[in-house]
Amino acid sequence: MYGFSMIICMKDTHYKTRRRFITGVGATGAVALAGCTDSNDSGSSGATAGSGSESMADEIVFYNSGSLEFDPGTEANIERFEEETGISVEVNEVPWSNLKTSLTTIWRNEDNKVDAFNGPTWWLADFVSSGWLEPLGLGDDHMSKFPDSLTNLVQFDGQTYMAPEFGKWGSYLYDQQYLEQQGFESPPDTWDEVLEQGEQLAGDGKAGFAFTWSDKSVFTFKQFLYQAGGQLFNDSNEPTFVEEGVEVLEFFDQLRERNIIPDGMSSLGEGGIGDNFVAGQYATVESWTPLGSRAISEWEDGRLGSARPPKGPESRATFQDTNGISVSAFSERKDAAKEFARFMTTRSSSKNNMLVEGNPSVVPDVYEDDEIQAEYPSELLDDMRFNLENAQGENYMAQPQVDDYLNEQITQALLGNKEPRAALEDAYANIERLYQDIGLI
Repeated sequence: MYGFSMIICMKDTHYKTRRRFITGVGATGAVALAGCTDSNDSGSSGATAGSGSESMADEIVFYNSGSLEFDPGTEANIERFEEETGISVEVNEVPWSNLKTSLTTIWRNEDNKVDAFNGPTWWLADFVSSGWLEPLGLGDDHMSKFPDSLTNLVQFDGQTYMAPEFGKWGSYLYDQQYLEQQGFESPPDTWDEVLEQGEQLAGDGKAGFAFTWSDKSVFTFKQFLYQAGGQLFNDSNEPTFVEEGVEVLEFFDQLRERNIIPDGMSSLGEGGIGDNFVAGQYATVESWTPLGSRAISEWEDGRLGSARPPKGPESRATFQDTNGISVSAFSERKDAAKEFARFMTTRSSSKNNMLVEGNPSVVPDVYEDDEIQAEYPSELLDDMRFNLENAQGENYMAQPQVDDYLNEQITQALLGNKEPRAALEDAYANIERLYQDIGLI
């Protein structure tokens, strides 16, 4: 996927506090938090966690997030892994919407049917606290190539539980020809300019600005929350998003009231945003899809413009959204699975994924590679690297429940059905009560 994202490093004290609460929640509570289960996706029970000291297995089972048909970068690297190591990989293609539930069911039964999987960093807090993931044992020689802020998201108590594979974050793109026709030499650079220019750019069936919202509401909210200088939780695990969040939702309200964003925006998913942008219906867009590569292939040269995200009250941050590979604590083929996680996240694999699929590399050095620079416009590469090195993210417990509470309220505010402060205060109260019930605060 093309895009921008970032991970501005949070303070060390913040991460140490997060890691203390991981071990502070009881086992029963941790399992309950990791996700709901599906009785139709059960595995055999009674398996015990492998010791990790077995001889290297010649086969592993890998749960991929979705079909490899739509994940050609991962597929190409799996083929490289099999050729170079002689270890075969049985891929179980699990729909994204079912993957966490499937893994939760398997591991609650202590089943060894899955050796490794790929998924987002924000699942880690629940999975690690439940004791379901194996430390990967990756040293500084492997992890030092990633930004420190990204390694902080995948490490707990000094151990790495996920190897960063590729980025899936938003991209800020614009129709350069249309902006020039409207008299703008450059795209909006701040929230205020998004509002000011957006009114002129909108009209004749075209939206001045659009962003993915459907099924991504919390991601989008967090991105703009970080731009406003906020975060979801403080170092004591207390919700702390209301004040800056009000700024975010009021900005969204202005976008809607000034008719800058498209009607029905709340129902537009990733595909809809991309289709409409390529069709010329949006002047500027932030999307979670590999939209840049698609627009390059479908538009004439010189039409696609790329820029860093418009600066909010505090920063240009976008939400950090990185997929990585983890190994099951119940695997009986841990050594082979760990080698798979290492191989799939080397510099060469990260580069190959970007060449094959357009997924942003999580290794800053890759953006300087001659082959990468020959493949993509330098402006786009500069923006992508900026976002990698300046994103924000945070791990937090009970992620599904927290995100559900947020989504319920901020969607109502976005649609104009609820005042921003009232919506966020209700979300705050629900999340605070949840964290009190499970002993985090």
